[in-house]
Amino acid sequence: MRRCLSFAALAASFLVFVGTQSGCGGSSNTPPSGLDTRVFIAIQNTSITRLAIANATKDQLTASSVTGIGSAPSLLIPGANNTTLVFGSADGSVSIVDNQKEVLATSVTTNCPNSAPSCPPILSAPTESIVASSDGKFAYAAMPTISQVAVLALTATPITVTNVPATPANCAATNNCLPGAHRVVLSHNNAKLLVFNEGLNQLEVINTSDNSVRTVTGTGLDRPSYGVFSSDDSKAYILNCGAECGGTQASVSVLDTSALTVSQTVPVDAATIGASDSNNLYVAGTGPNGGSATVLPLSSLTAGKPIQIGNGFHQVITLFQNKVIIGARTCSTGCMSIVDPSGTAVVDSPKGDVTSITAITPRKVVYATEGAEVRIYDVTTGQELLNNNTQLIDVVGSAASVLYVGPKM
Repeated sequence: MRRCLSFAALAASFLVFVGTQSGCGGSSNTPPSGLDTRVFIAIQNTSITRLAIANATKDQLTASSVTGIGSAPSLLIPGANNTTLVFGSADGSVSIVDNQKEVLATSVTTNCPNSAPSCPPILSAPTESIVASSDGKFAYAAMPTISQVAVLALTATPITVTNVPATPANCAATNNCLPGAHRVVLSHNNAKLLVFNEGLNQLEVINTSDNSVRTVTGTGLDRPSYGVFSSDDSKAYILNCGAECGGTQASVSVLDTSALTVSQTVPVDAATIGASDSNNLYVAGTGPNGGSATVLPLSSLTAGKPIQIGNGFHQVITLFQNKVIIGARTCSTGCMSIVDPSGTAVVDSPKGDVTSITAITPRKVVYATEGAEVRIYDVTTGQELLNNNTQLIDVVGSAASVLYVGPKM
């Protein structure tokens, strides 16, 4: 992260579904960068309105970029139809990028300030959690400071933003409360949106067909902080943060997504983030003895022995190459942990908060934003790839998020 340089001013404007562009090789299927295996990099500086592009085959920063996005991009969210959603933390904007053309995919409103020809939708408050529906129709953003969730209608012309609930002061009367909405998790079928505030013993469920809200409380919930849906969406495994978030006992509760009742709760060492594959649920957090990861078979949901990992508040997780890659913030023992579910883990030395992880699927490496740097890890060895003890990709500014947009393997 070189602080002695700054980006030059970029002459860019928002584009409306540009026509087919030829890349470096002249093919309409080749991105302008000339690369298929690419990583977008969001750099969270107020003067920056572009995404950097890295060559994910050679681990090199390129001269290409996606221009015209909102100011200070901090979140990259995979969208449907080969798109990426970009949250600009300085102006609250949500830009939509066409991954193949490496340009803005759409103009989203025509009622712009300063007579600008086009501009992105603006959220009413900051967010740390956005999800996009798999059908490309909607995106949802949690806005904790105003206890609302923004619903972005991505196929509308122009794109519209509706806040849920529309009248927060009337929450109690309408049962549409989303107190301190911090994290959102969307079901695979896009029908249910789970909304979490890890400081409360409840969670909310939004029915996305009509944006109605129901509150889930009851025995077993202890500072719920995250959820993982079953493959058929009939259940959601609710991660209870417990003592780490001011409660009593970390656990995993099974929520029936139709009845919205909890049927089972299993104690675990810690649980703030999780993911699943076809066989297991993997949860991580910081318990009484430090950071830990726990494997629970989906068939029985019995907790295995905790695997020691780095401490901190765990907020990022990726399953890749039979490993569980976990990132945390506010850690002291190392924020990046690469876990072998058989019972071991490689914990990175302290380098700062991990804010994103993305798997480079044709290879056996992941990119991560860690301590505002882009770092690359070999998941086989758990070690960072370095050149003379320095990171391979050095961006100008504070790297906040990375996303692989190349072909999947």
